[in-house]
Amino acid sequence: MQKNDVCFIGYGRSIELLLNRDRILCEHFTKVFEGVYILDVYNIFTTGMLSSYATSRFNCDDVPENIKVVCPKNLKQCKDFLKSHNMIAIHYFSQKWHDWWLYHYLKKYSIPLLYIHTLAWKGGFQLNKSKNILKYFLSISGLLQHRIFVRLTKWGLLPKVDTYYTAEKSRVQKVLNSKRYNEVVLVNSSFYDSMLIKKIKVSNDYIVFVDSMPPYHGDQVSCGYELMTPSERESYYKRLNWILDTIASEAGGKEVVICLHPSYNEENLQSDYGARKAVKYMTDEYIAKAEIVLFHESSAINSVFVHDKKVIQLLNSRFNDFIKRNCEVYTKLCNFPALDMYDCDEGSIRGLVRTLKVDREKYEEYLSNNIVASGEKGVCSCEQIAGHISRKYGIPKRDEDNDGLPPK
Repeated sequence: MQKNDVCFIGYGRSIELLLNRDRILCEHFTKVFEGVYILDVYNIFTTGMLSSYATSRFNCDDVPENIKVVCPKNLKQCKDFLKSHNMIAIHYFSQKWHDWWLYHYLKKYSIPLLYIHTLAWKGGFQLNKSKNILKYFLSISGLLQHRIFVRLTKWGLLPKVDTYYTAEKSRVQKVLNSKRYNEVVLVNSSFYDSMLIKKIKVSNDYIVFVDSMPPYHGDQVSCGYELMTPSERESYYKRLNWILDTIASEAGGKEVVICLHPSYNEENLQSDYGARKAVKYMTDEYIAKAEIVLFHESSAINSVFVHDKKVIQLLNSRFNDFIKRNCEVYTKLCNFPALDMYDCDEGSIRGLVRTLKVDREKYEEYLSNNIVASGEKGVCSCEQIAGHISRKYGIPKRDEDNDGLPPK
């Protein structure tokens, strides 16, 4: 299957995620392949009614060198681009009904579709079967769309995913059983790439909180749950900041750094976190520099296994069931030492910090199943993915002697 180009397809915030969360992959592709494109279909989605991802443009100035950005002004221009390039498409759009036209044209023009899921996210979606019938039926609409999408794929009306790259061993058989994928390739986690390529300096300088944005996160609303009220939100942040201050004090007065969720609105920083240092898209870097990492539930926690960090999971009896269940996924999976935010005092917090340690055996097991899942130590997922793409689709490389990686 000879192809010439690689094309990332998305719009608005999804392209922003590509350029930030998956930047290592993106930059590696530009070093390895001759033709790398970003197809931004933002102009075709002109209203937030169709997609929350279409409500903002990404910063074109932040695009890595050698990537060509294509922004068609209408559907005709988009179709002209798709049918005029002999390429593979990498998925950065959704499976919702307003994106099915993209799947249709990928199938029509015989463009192989690739999924790259190397974050090993462990959360899930739970519907709220509440007494509010309207909200309940709204919450199941997403599941109904997904089921229709699956049927359309199985019936051949929408294309199968030609290659699915994952960092989770537990997902391989499930994906194959769905019959919506032609091939599944097990690769290492993208968190592992950060350690190998960025060569991040590991230290114990900070107390780091990985923000999963429970007071604001829209996923819980789409599943029929209510966001925190203003008074609940104020209580949550007041308690959280007190716990962070207590832990930092017991750890010798180390500075607390908040690693913000990518969707967090920074206009709320002062009211939520005061004058604390807060960063976006630098979670892995600060986890590497942490003495202790705290979190509720987040795929970013995978970095603690790579950097061998002590962890406290913050639970909260006042969270709604959606957030509680996502927290439980990590409780069962990792069994980190935990604190209930509203059932702890200063003494119990300080005592936990003094006895906190890394369970080496559990960390090694998790690394094997979720981080270095391919079994190839010292190899980046972006290198594995680019190598497989080159072999399977025959896409020309810039230089056969240059794999885009630092010397080993």
